[in-house]
Amino acid sequence: MTDQERSGAGAAPGARTEPRPSRLRQILQERPEARSRLSRAVASLLAIALVALGAIGALVIWHLVRRGRLIRERLSPPRIVRIPEFPGPEVTGHDPDHDAASTA
Repeated sequence: MTDQERSGAGAAPGARTEPRPSRLRQILQERPEARSRLSRAVASLLAIALVALGAIGALVIWHLVRRGRLIRERLSPPRIVRIPEFPGPEVTGHDPDHDAASTA
């Protein structure tokens, strides 16, 4: 395939042309023996990116834990709260028969 065919110079106006190959694809077409070196380079870049994301995640978690501890230290001690006891259902003080209208 020539450069003219790739660029679509001789193609019909409505015909679809192939997109231009990327620089990476061009390198691989010119030098197929570079594939292993290129794959190692891409793998190492991905590994570095993964390690960097892990380090950033660890720093964010550390920061949040530290910030939580600092906030907790500045708070006053907790107050003692007593929940009031409510009488049970058998000692309600409300007599349902007392409210009923008399029929006599």
